[in-house]
Amino acid sequence: MASQYRMRISPASYAPNAAARAVASAPPKRSASWCIISVCSTSRSNRATSGSCPAAATISRSLRFVPESADPDAPKLDLIGALLSVIALGVLVYSIIEAPTQGWGSTRTLGGLLIALVFIVAFLGWELSGDEPLLDPRLFGLRGFSAGTLTVTLQFFGFFGFVFLIVQYLQLVLGYSALVAALAVAPLAIVLMPFARGIAPRLAARLGARPVMVSGLLLLAVAYAILAQLDAASSYWLLLCGLVPLGAGMGLAMTPATSAITDALPPAKQGVGSAMNDLARELGAALGIAVLGSIMQSVYRDNLHLAGLPAQVVEQARSSLGIATHIGGQVAEHAQNAFTGGMQSALLWAAGLLVLAALAVAALLTAKASTRTTTEPIE
Repeated sequence: MASQYRMRISPASYAPNAAARAVASAPPKRSASWCIISVCSTSRSNRATSGSCPAAATISRSLRFVPESADPDAPKLDLIGALLSVIALGVLVYSIIEAPTQGWGSTRTLGGLLIALVFIVAFLGWELSGDEPLLDPRLFGLRGFSAGTLTVTLQFFGFFGFVFLIVQYLQLVLGYSALVAALAVAPLAIVLMPFARGIAPRLAARLGARPVMVSGLLLLAVAYAILAQLDAASSYWLLLCGLVPLGAGMGLAMTPATSAITDALPPAKQGVGSAMNDLARELGAALGIAVLGSIMQSVYRDNLHLAGLPAQVVEQARSSLGIATHIGGQVAEHAQNAFTGGMQSALLWAAGLLVLAALAVAALLTAKASTRTTTEPIE
């Protein structure tokens, strides 16, 4: 009976239900927007099957009746703060990515980094002076908040930079197919999940967040130091020896770091904690790919010497390992060796930064330190 009933539901009648579910499950500050997105995504299939389009009517009624936020006192979006942050991070990432070809000491690179710094300072000044900041910098005065944010950022900094490099290494140096390359790094996830879901929460409950987070960061540093030994002749077992502590370290550090961010804030600010956790992941990922990728590219270009070849061929090979591999022969062999040298340097930088992060987290979460540096709750 139930299956027969479901068969009688037409796609046209499904759209309002989908919209309603979208509104019910959407973040409270964007209910109307989520409703519109949901309806628009189903309108094409509705027109194809029923000949009618309920999207326009649903959108107009959503804009009229669905509130923008369930909170009557919800603050307005800080557009100026958002613009300043986008410009700052965009210029920063672009300057880092272009540094290997433009030169780290070039006017263009240094000028871009200076502009990014100016906009970061402007963003901080604007946020400190505003009544409804996009991100209140004063929150970083909370030790737990700062330690958790630093841990999550550096975790994803190293991890996404590693993924960016290892995929190229497996496919362009070792010659793995895309499927085999994906299966080759699967042990990382197999180790990560039990540590993140079970081991880390139990250890944090028993020992506290500080030793678990610090141990996780140090394990990550050890993992990247091991992975930095990979070269064109390495076996899979060396990669596996690095993936196991990498998964364990991420699992140990991730869960208590996220809890440290949210536990440092009062219940009314839990949305800020959740947003900061997401921001730390995405910021760390973007910077990790940019910084570690640029370190690799700089070493790759410096170590790739191709005497006796046309200048155009040399420049193409220096621009990309993929192009050099496509050229083949001695060019591909030299390029693979240059790439592994760059990858080794990048991963050693990641290991060093994670050691510094572990020391910083240990200092922030001292045994006697409170998760807050002020006695007054943050409103």
